[in-house]
Amino acid sequence: MFHLGIINDEVTRDFEETCGLIASWGLRHVELRVLWGKNVLLLDDAQVEEAAAIVHRHGLTVTGIASPVFKSPLDGRPLEREADFSLPGVESAEAQTELLTRACKLATRFGARLVRVFSFWREPWTPEVDEALVARFAAAADVARRHDVVLGIENEPVCIVGTGRELGRLRELLEARLTPEQYAHVGLLWDPGNARALGELDAYPGGFAAVAGPKLVHVHVKDLVPVEGGRPRFVPTGEGVIDYRGQFRALAAAGYRGSVVLEPHYQPAGEPDAASALTCVRATRDMLAELGLLAEA
Repeated sequence: MFHLGIINDEVTRDFEETCGLIASWGLRHVELRVLWGKNVLLLDDAQVEEAAAIVHRHGLTVTGIASPVFKSPLDGRPLEREADFSLPGVESAEAQTELLTRACKLATRFGARLVRVFSFWREPWTPEVDEALVARFAAAADVARRHDVVLGIENEPVCIVGTGRELGRLRELLEARLTPEQYAHVGLLWDPGNARALGELDAYPGGFAAVAGPKLVHVHVKDLVPVEGGRPRFVPTGEGVIDYRGQFRALAAAGYRGSVVLEPHYQPAGEPDAASALTCVRATRDMLAELGLLAEA
């Protein structure tokens, strides 16, 4: 059984309005990314307290902090890349560690244990990249351990780990090279839509097979229709090319008991709007209910 949630800025740009809508739709889970037009990591202390009060007022649970940590160069040198929700000017390892520390503190403040991170700007896998990834994630796991949170490493098309198979490869690398204490604070965040957007045609079932297991800690949901020579067109869950019925069944069979959080990117008007978000919520909720996998709110 899965709790259904949604990333807040996929609904509206106003956090109070968004939380009210989410609650009115019968959901109880929200993931934090951009609030009032500002990345969650850039909120000042007063804004954090205001956000926490809003979450509490609407009876919601925060599933995690959807941070942009490690949407950055692996070697720490400035590099221009076009990517959603990245933060410019914080490319160095030291700056990224500061961002991660902030994300961990926010997770604790909002009562969440998950901090979403990425795997650095995409480049070919080499032995040198392996070594650098191990070093960066070992240091990150130490930060997460100090704050008792778990890093959810998400597959993302513009990053080194973009597909299910690549996420599985990273898991094997970290399992072999991190200490048990470090590895306990690292998990996988599976987004089949991201994998398909990068070209993993069998994101489910093939990509999922590489990530299924006890290290799978979180799931994002988006559906899409490929567009030849261009960016995919995002659609409500069940209307695209990903077999989400099969994916949800497989998650349950694999023992996954975490949240399923919508990141639909479905914006017919070109920007977030509540009606489009609600369409995706209804489609996903109906599918989970039909499969007998929707947890009570």
